[in-house]
Amino acid sequence: MTDQNASILVVDDVAENRDLLMRRLKRLGFSHIDEAANGIEALAAIDQKPYDLVLLDIMMPELDGFGVLDRLRADGRINDLPVIVVSALNEIEPVVRCIELGADDFIFKPFNPTLLRARVLATLEKKGLRDRTRDELKRKHAELIEARTLQLALVPPAFAGLVGGRGLAIDVLLEPAKEVGGDLVDYFPAGEGKMALVIGDVSDKGAGAALMMARTHSMFRSLGTRPDAAELFADPARAVGLVNDALARGNASCMFVTLLLAVLDIATGTLAYVRAGHVPPYLRAVDGSVSRLTAAGGPALGVVEDFVFRAASVTLAPGERLLVVTDGLTEAHDHAGELYGEERVGDFLAALGAEKAPLPRLAAGVRAFEAGLPAFDDMAALLLTLDPPGAA
Repeated sequence: MTDQNASILVVDDVAENRDLLMRRLKRLGFSHIDEAANGIEALAAIDQKPYDLVLLDIMMPELDGFGVLDRLRADGRINDLPVIVVSALNEIEPVVRCIELGADDFIFKPFNPTLLRARVLATLEKKGLRDRTRDELKRKHAELIEARTLQLALVPPAFAGLVGGRGLAIDVLLEPAKEVGGDLVDYFPAGEGKMALVIGDVSDKGAGAALMMARTHSMFRSLGTRPDAAELFADPARAVGLVNDALARGNASCMFVTLLLAVLDIATGTLAYVRAGHVPPYLRAVDGSVSRLTAAGGPALGVVEDFVFRAASVTLAPGERLLVVTDGLTEAHDHAGELYGEERVGDFLAALGAEKAPLPRLAAGVRAFEAGLPAFDDMAALLLTLDPPGAA
């Protein structure tokens, strides 16, 4: 919108005043000018047409200028519709009241044509800048929403069924704190009879972390499609090392990724895993007791190139459950600053029954604990159950 294309509404109960203002505006090159004789007519015109500027008198019958400003503020339109008050009231109180009600400027009658020109052009320039900023924010928000959709599409659906003659259930959760986030959770075949489980947490938040997350995710997925995937994931430390070296090289952002890669041999129940600076996983035995897998395999990914990671292993018995989370759950806090904590996550796992997809309930419990506070961090979780009840 150029200034001359602006739509302007002139509101005054005196016809001579309206005519004078409209002639001055036309001399400035404006041609889209409407008029209203009181506040009721003004609001009706504003309802029918999007104006770029209103020149508003105060003392009018039926509904005065204060009333117009009050109604425009009540329905939020004053935020997008600039109003310059043009009034014979020459005391400070009306000026202050108009500004408090949302008016952009105030010109005293009889007005100076040069001052009118300066105020009108300046107000329209500010509106143009505000409109462009708003449109840019809308565009970026739409892009972020699309990015969120694409990011969530990377998360595989929950799985429950038979694999190699054994029952397997995998529940997954990803909730970015913002439109996009830096947590990742995934699982995929890693050779015949093997299942790779990946969960990670990028050190930052927002779009940059989301890109780092997507890069990490794609690297592990790419390794899973290699002809030697079975050999590669037979030692998860090797797979983690390859991804770490790629992330560490030229890491100008200095971001890092805490991560756990676990590879399950479905036939034997052996779970080989590498914990790279990540929250220790929880293991729930059939009797309901919960322990932690605390073996450290190395630092977070992207920090030290050529680091030699170490794998550990554990054998899952039928019915045992493995829960891995990111610190967005354990470090969530309430209004008093108390952390949700690792113990509460363990208590949740210990109390689980045969529920097939309980992770949304875990996330809801964390959000309830935060009691309306803005989301502190992204949340991701993965729950693995070997030979769950009723899986035959």
